[in-house]
Amino acid sequence: MIPEDKVAEVKERAGIVEVISDYVALKKSGVNFLGLCPFHGEKTPSFTVNPAKGIFHCFGCSSGGNVITFIMKIEGVSFPEAVKLLAKRVGVIIEDRPLTLRDKKRIDEKEQQLKIVELAAKYYSHILIEDKAGEAGRSYILKRGVKNELVLPYRLGFATDSWDGLVSFLVKNSVSIEQAEKLGIVRRRSNGSGYYDLFRNRLIFTIANVHGKPIGFGGRALDDSLPKYINSPESPVYSKSDVLFGIDLAKQAMREKGYAIVVEGYFDHLALYQAGVKNVVATCGTALTNGHLQLLKRYADKLYFLFDGDSAGKKATFRGMELVLPEHLPAFVIELPEGEDPDSFMSNHSIEEFNDAVKRAKPVLDYFLHDLIANGETGTVAGKTSVVDQFLLMLKKIPDPVERDLYLKELSRLFSVDLRTLLSRMGGNSREGRSIEGSAKIKGAGAGESLLVLLGEYPELLKNAKDLNIELLLPSELVPALIDLVSMIESGKKEIDWGSVMEKIVDSPLKETLASLLLDDKKFKDVDPEKALNDYYRALERKAVKNRDAKELRQELATLDSDSSRYWEIMEILNTLRNRKSLLH
Repeated sequence: MIPEDKVAEVKERAGIVEVISDYVALKKSGVNFLGLCPFHGEKTPSFTVNPAKGIFHCFGCSSGGNVITFIMKIEGVSFPEAVKLLAKRVGVIIEDRPLTLRDKKRIDEKEQQLKIVELAAKYYSHILIEDKAGEAGRSYILKRGVKNELVLPYRLGFATDSWDGLVSFLVKNSVSIEQAEKLGIVRRRSNGSGYYDLFRNRLIFTIANVHGKPIGFGGRALDDSLPKYINSPESPVYSKSDVLFGIDLAKQAMREKGYAIVVEGYFDHLALYQAGVKNVVATCGTALTNGHLQLLKRYADKLYFLFDGDSAGKKATFRGMELVLPEHLPAFVIELPEGEDPDSFMSNHSIEEFNDAVKRAKPVLDYFLHDLIANGETGTVAGKTSVVDQFLLMLKKIPDPVERDLYLKELSRLFSVDLRTLLSRMGGNSREGRSIEGSAKIKGAGAGESLLVLLGEYPELLKNAKDLNIELLLPSELVPALIDLVSMIESGKKEIDWGSVMEKIVDSPLKETLASLLLDDKKFKDVDPEKALNDYYRALERKAVKNRDAKELRQELATLDSDSSRYWEIMEILNTLRNRKSLLH
């Protein structure tokens, strides 16, 4: 943990314009600075830095935050790492807490394990490139159309058919075989008399972390032997749910392009990468996870799924869809001709044809709906009902009310079902509003973000806001930001540290909306602050369908037995409401 006062000192001393100028050419424009966004390709500057508020925002790709957020995103590092990088830059000393013997041992062991994996990667690479024993591997990659100049930077290797080639190499280099066993690259013989290699007679793909350090391997059989692929098991340095193959090679291209292409296999990745498509990563033997998603969100604002068109590929696509929908992360599906995968497609088609396929990609929810209709029994009422219910289940995950309402209208058109019926079937809930039913809308940003900025601009409204219990209606993602804002107002701060407020909004598009709103100098022009507060409050109140009045909930609670699931559901809601209120009062 880095002390809060140290974080504050770093932010105060690390001028946001000076820091960002190391990465972006900025020109002054009024009170702001403008430049070309480093997170997506653009020709007209839309990347804005406001030194007074200590924030940046791109009106092209919606990236935004403070100086720490910028370093996290541009360098692909965690919050503590970003703070330490900035601290070193501005001369702030952050003393690491003294390590316990147990911590020191753990760190030393991890460093030792990373060195072992790197040594193994060099061993496999040497065999493929220089050793006579690697001829089978060289012949195989030639047959697969892999260019020689890609072998070294891509870190391909080859494992011979020897049972203990790697074991002998590691022993010769004074490596602890017990540590290598923990990494899963060698295994103990069943009779206990020594060790043997995990990978034998296989082409080796080196799996690296985001910083390019080898952490594991994937091995592809050269013939029809099964299993076709063997991957390093989970280890202290390799977690399959948090690492994507090729992330180190793709991160800069993802920033520039603004999107990531996600494929299934190593050769799918290799075929695209060799063709010049650099913003590609592969899941390699595991389903897309939330950890993968959070990693991708550091570098990309959109995802393109490019999995096989068979049932397994569709399952992977829809699993990915379920993860991205609640994250407000646009996702699309690239469709290739039947029977083709990325590897075979790139062997038979040009890069221009692939780019055309990307341009034709369907939004993932459109793809899901069309697949449901194509494979469902839509000739019967029961079949249609099943399709509608399956689609509504996914639709509930979308946080954007406009997008959700448009899909509901499309579903209504396709199946001739009344909009209100569909809304009722879905549960009638709307996190950001109920535009189908004619709810009033706040222009520009959402009511929650607007309310935060309004309080920052007019701190005298705080008592009114507390009296209205706004924290009970605010989206949960904004509550920590509200608490931080209230603390600043009550401490008498003349200038709100909006960078700090934005930090409290974790992984949410609301952060981007807030940044955009803060940079709008005309946001409250000719606005009556008290009326605006009441308008925002009423808008939030209409949206709080799930958080019903506490009195009503208590009345329902009194009618239920304590062994009822609904009883405990209400108890949890009431507890959440009480906790929120206690934070601000």
